[in-house]
Amino acid sequence: MTTTSNETSLESSLMQPWLEEFDQIREFFDEEVHSSVQRLCSDNSFLNLLTEFFTQAQTNPGLDSLSATLRQTLRDLNKVSSIKELQLLANKIASPIIENSITHLSFSGLDHLSTDSHYLFISNHRDILMDPLLLNVLLHKHQHNTAHCAIGDNLLKNNIALEFALLNKCFKILRSITSPREILKAMKLQSAYIRHLSFNRASNIWIAQKEGRSKDNLDKTNPALIKMLGLAKPKETPFGEYIDQLKIVPVSFSYEWDPCDIDKATELEITERQGHYQKQAIEDLTAVKKGLFGSKGRVHVHFGSELLGGKLKELNHTEIADCIDKSILQNRLTFPVNYAAKGALSTLAINTPTFQPLAMKTRFSSEDIDEAARELERRLKDCTPEVRRRVLLNYAAHSVD
Repeated sequence: MTTTSNETSLESSLMQPWLEEFDQIREFFDEEVHSSVQRLCSDNSFLNLLTEFFTQAQTNPGLDSLSATLRQTLRDLNKVSSIKELQLLANKIASPIIENSITHLSFSGLDHLSTDSHYLFISNHRDILMDPLLLNVLLHKHQHNTAHCAIGDNLLKNNIALEFALLNKCFKILRSITSPREILKAMKLQSAYIRHLSFNRASNIWIAQKEGRSKDNLDKTNPALIKMLGLAKPKETPFGEYIDQLKIVPVSFSYEWDPCDIDKATELEITERQGHYQKQAIEDLTAVKKGLFGSKGRVHVHFGSELLGGKLKELNHTEIADCIDKSILQNRLTFPVNYAAKGALSTLAINTPTFQPLAMKTRFSSEDIDEAARELERRLKDCTPEVRRRVLLNYAAHSVD
């Protein structure tokens, strides 16, 4: 992951008084990077986290190899003095995670986007960190500027997580506030910052289509997100025309297997049964670790075209959200597990306890679907019937049939 030297110089030159309004949510400037890295490298909690990270990221790491890798990473970190250098190092660190947790990473559509332009990427959201990580890895590898990524402040309560996110071009979405007046104020601030990144900085931006990960695989854009984007528009500019100028590009993430599938289903089941779900403080960190290191099988990322070819001028926020949904859904890939789950749901309807995938039109062989069904059975053998059904619904929802 990297930024261009032009973008870096812009960042340095834009430290003007009026930018102070963004201090509450913005990522770091180059001038702040070295001191931040120094703080991290002297923090025992960060060192412990880095050790755990490399222990899980490497396949069969020996103690000598682990210590050598950790020492070299700390030396490299201590030399970092810009966002570009930090993202290059982060990209190097992330490579073994991607290789060990994804059997095959594919993508499509990126070759139709200009490296000389900038876009607002709006995607479905399946994993807390892997989604923006993969997006930026692919952008960087194919000569696009990496994206400034929106991340909820509920994930940044830990000082180490906050510092590293701000080093890596992440800006905060303020979700922890509850006052209606403060929520509106925060939405206006976020909208203004996105406008600044897009028009003043000519930067790529990524934001999920709705708050939080999709736990039911029903990928629906929250129209309020589109309305928020328009809060910063000039008074004389029509809403649709302003949104059109942001150059929205829908992005579809398709994961064969979800390391957090049972956790998501459990949360949905409890919410359905009790009317609410009380998340424990450790759950977000646990989800991050599972999502990063857990096996995901095949993963595909599709970059759509600029929404409606840049002709959004006559649409309202709900219609624009519907256009994003249509693109994301049309460009998701299906996998054998999606058909196996559909077949299993049909057997549950007649109280058959074993997986019997239906005969259905699919590009996968019956052997592929049978193998996925066996893996589902292995995963779900200790689940309650309610959670089991919810997991099946989630995987089946990703099917296009």
